[in-house]
Amino acid sequence: MGLHISRIEIRNFRNFGHLVIDDFPAHAVIVGENGVGKSNLLEAIRLVLDPSISDARRMLREEDIWEGHPTGLPGGAEVTIVVELRGFDDDVDAKSILSSATVDFDPYVARLTYRFAPRTEIATADGSQVQPTDQPLTAKDYDVVVFAGDRETNDVRAIRREVALRVLPALRDAEGDLQNWRRSPMRDLLERLPLDPVNLEATASAIATAVDQLTKDSNVAKLEGHLTDRLGAMFGPGLAVQPTLGFASSKPDELIRAVRLFFDTARTRSISDTSLGSANVIYLGLLLEALSQQQLDEEIVATLVAVEEPEAHLHVTLQRHLFRYLLRTGPSLMLTTHSPHIAAVAPVRSFIVLRATENGTTGATTAALPVSDEEAADLERYLDVSRAEVLFASAVVLVEGLAELYILPALADAAGFDLDAYGTVVASAHGTDFKPYRALLGPKGLDTPHVVITDGDATRDKRNVREAGLKRCARLHPQTARRTALLAKILALPETSAADYRTTRDPLVSELQNLGLYVGTQTLETDLCPLFGDEIIQAFKDLNSNTTAIDDVSRGVANELNAIIDPELRKKMLKRIGALGKGRFAQRLAAHIAQADLRGRIRAATKTPRDLPLDEHALRRLGTASYLFLAMERISLAVRGTSLLPAPTAPHASGQASDAGQ
Repeated sequence: MGLHISRIEIRNFRNFGHLVIDDFPAHAVIVGENGVGKSNLLEAIRLVLDPSISDARRMLREEDIWEGHPTGLPGGAEVTIVVELRGFDDDVDAKSILSSATVDFDPYVARLTYRFAPRTEIATADGSQVQPTDQPLTAKDYDVVVFAGDRETNDVRAIRREVALRVLPALRDAEGDLQNWRRSPMRDLLERLPLDPVNLEATASAIATAVDQLTKDSNVAKLEGHLTDRLGAMFGPGLAVQPTLGFASSKPDELIRAVRLFFDTARTRSISDTSLGSANVIYLGLLLEALSQQQLDEEIVATLVAVEEPEAHLHVTLQRHLFRYLLRTGPSLMLTTHSPHIAAVAPVRSFIVLRATENGTTGATTAALPVSDEEAADLERYLDVSRAEVLFASAVVLVEGLAELYILPALADAAGFDLDAYGTVVASAHGTDFKPYRALLGPKGLDTPHVVITDGDATRDKRNVREAGLKRCARLHPQTARRTALLAKILALPETSAADYRTTRDPLVSELQNLGLYVGTQTLETDLCPLFGDEIIQAFKDLNSNTTAIDDVSRGVANELNAIIDPELRKKMLKRIGALGKGRFAQRLAAHIAQADLRGRIRAATKTPRDLPLDEHALRRLGTASYLFLAMERISLAVRGTSLLPAPTAPHASGQASDAGQ
């Protein structure tokens, strides 16, 4: 990748108290909720790099200062924006133009800084200085300086001319700009053409002849006469005009301005005949071509392009095709978007996620995602449109498959936790390899609060493997030594029928839960039996009326409540459910669970009085279902700051016993 932004740091500007994005992607897809500051991030970059912004525009106003600053503009708040560039180690021209900005050489790093700060005291003729007053400052008391490298005397104007930043705003009129000669990228492309002057003269002569032929029509001549009379009367004799009709200038040097872009060989379809979305694509294509020609002609050394909400007016298939191409080719490109279709085709290492916090908007990037190239490719395939929403999520619950996708939202509904309202996404890994997804959501990736929920698969399978769930989560432990120790302890666990099995296994489960890794005992359907046994039986009855099959499921549910599990009864129950299809059964079961009074049911199941808090130990009395609620509790606390577990009610009057079942 050529020259690109590699780091940005912003202090006290609009949404940003202190934003630092290290490893800024060369192609950056910037996502975040409305109002979080995506456009303001681009505006900050423009203050440093955009040559089209005047010095007056770079002066800020009081509303441009981060609202969380203790004193704001009246109290002397200072705004700084630092942009670092890399990728020009092998570019001699870039090294030359960025020489005053270069702060490191392995690799080459150029730094540009914008500073908006109170004006320094001015020395008077007698050597004294103007003393500050106690009056609040205004914007007139501030100065702006944009400098290269580490010295404020290093001017950046030449750099801004050579490192071209172009920003296309969200509410742009691409059709109007294309039809306006001064604003159209066609102007640059056409004016740099080395046209043959002899051919221009011949063309101008032919146009003049054609115009003369047109005006021989009596109706045209009559219209010209009417216009001459009316405008002459309006202007008076002092400003006489002679309106003349034509379809192009006959001056050779103005002919180029009459050239229009058509989209068929017959020249019948112009820009005005295209859709808004097509006009945007055409404008972007012409701009990129113009910038490419400028670079080939050595007028600029590099191009940086930013586009706000490029999905506007574009069909989803065009979004995917266009940005799959643009985000892997050409100059450095920055996009702000809400479109999962664009996110789904973006390189997995290109994302920047902005999030609002009490201390201003913060950012995370996937540029240095700790995964192999193969895992990165797998993630890109995984992030299709339906799952790209994890990039926009406030929190994510990672699960194994389709059944959990239905059940977890139903559990949240039963607990009064609206997942959509708090931006929480339940996403299936479609398997049990959570490692790359955890890396994507982890602190070196999107840094999104998340949990992993997986089956325990505690009993031996056909390959004689047991505790597969514990093992897969232990392998996700970030510390190598502890990972090895956990795996050894799992291998040493007693059989599930042993008296000390639960007391030996539970501490391992708890340790993994502290890392956001929640492991069941066997499989989702069996783990839900202690709390939702009736719902499981009813959901099965909805789909199968065979009395023998219903009896197998009913006995299987009762079996899961026993201290010692009969494996044959469990196998029969799961076989009956599997025959219906786990996804289909889970969908029906979810409808029943969503209607349950989860809070009251938890208190009844754990025998916890209404006036006592429900702690983790009490919740564990639910048995294997507890891990689901502990996982959801973690997410609820992360995004809502409140517990989804039932809070204690006011204590009963003295001498009255509380009713645990209410």
